[in-house]
Amino acid sequence: MLLRPQITLTMDGAPLANAAVRVEGNRITEIGVGLLPLAGEEVVELPGQVLLPGLINAHCHLDYTGFKGAIFSGIGFSEWIKRINAIKRSFSNEDYLAGIEKGFQMLMDGGCTTVCNIEAIPDLFPLMAKPPIRTWWFLELIDIRSRAFGEEALTGMLDFFEARHDWPGGFGLSPHAPYTASIELYRLAKHCGQELKMPFTTHIAESVEEQEMFLYGHGAMYDFLKGIGRNMEDCGQGSALSHLLEFGLLDEKCLAVHMNYIQEYDYKLLQKNPLHVVHCPRCHAYFNHARFPYERLREAGCDVSLGTDSLASNDVLDLRAEIAQFRKDYPTVSAEDCLRMVTTIPAKQIGMEGQLGVIRPGALADLVAFPLPEQTNPYLAVVAAKGRPTFFMVDGERK
Repeated sequence: MLLRPQITLTMDGAPLANAAVRVEGNRITEIGVGLLPLAGEEVVELPGQVLLPGLINAHCHLDYTGFKGAIFSGIGFSEWIKRINAIKRSFSNEDYLAGIEKGFQMLMDGGCTTVCNIEAIPDLFPLMAKPPIRTWWFLELIDIRSRAFGEEALTGMLDFFEARHDWPGGFGLSPHAPYTASIELYRLAKHCGQELKMPFTTHIAESVEEQEMFLYGHGAMYDFLKGIGRNMEDCGQGSALSHLLEFGLLDEKCLAVHMNYIQEYDYKLLQKNPLHVVHCPRCHAYFNHARFPYERLREAGCDVSLGTDSLASNDVLDLRAEIAQFRKDYPTVSAEDCLRMVTTIPAKQIGMEGQLGVIRPGALADLVAFPLPEQTNPYLAVVAAKGRPTFFMVDGERK
């Protein structure tokens, strides 16, 4: 297949005008001006459009797609968790599966071809159809009440994905957060990341209540978790981030989600051990968090990608809306750099640098196109685009 857009954003160099992109199988094989169709080759004309790599959502909870509008903003984080848990008890497997299907469509409508999804309900896996986009499934791990996650369960999940070679994407683990996952679960995630060459992800330093719990040993989250039986001996001894870093449990395989409340001594530790950070701007605004420390994290050597989080704290699953929110907070960050936060940077974070998030020979053919108004910066055109992509391809298959 030969694609002929007006502009190609390779994210691997300057924009290319009137260059064609050849796709063979599930790979990009050639890019250049003057490429002619091969005998019998399908040609897709994309006049007045900008072609770019499919967008990558670095953090999402598709399980919660059906929760949209169920929880009003403005409540405390611990109260939000309680309401999430109450809603979960009212949902059936069929409800969750319908939500996941709807969530995938919402992602695609925004130009997303890859998602890092947290899966909290492993019983859903055998009931799922092949996902329509490239999906990294991160199995959520929680042992807040000494409910150990067995090696047998992990082996079963790995066997499940081994048997589904046609599912594009991968598998990982997600110790939920320092307040719900033990040091042992973090060790397991790190070990699997190293041995099986897969990423893992965790929520960390997300809320003021989490900060109060770990720094001072009191507050709403402390009281809530103590009341349901959590061992609180790790509280009042410094930040959760420093705790995990000093144990050596967060490494280059880890996607650290949120990172909203960072202590000065945390930054010194991050300089020695920079992390992959995922920021969710609209979720951040929903909870009215303090300003996200983007500059400080970048100065410490961390890269930063973007995610949507879930519809329990958002009303869309569109990365363009996340970029728009981020640019309100950081207007000096260019549209090009923002697009890197949903292409090249998350591709690197999940170990797919050069394979996803770029248009180059040998890269996977995950591609989208949007309209290009006349005399518009093509990066801005993508960021400001409304509606569905005009062209959408995952793994060489047009959808």
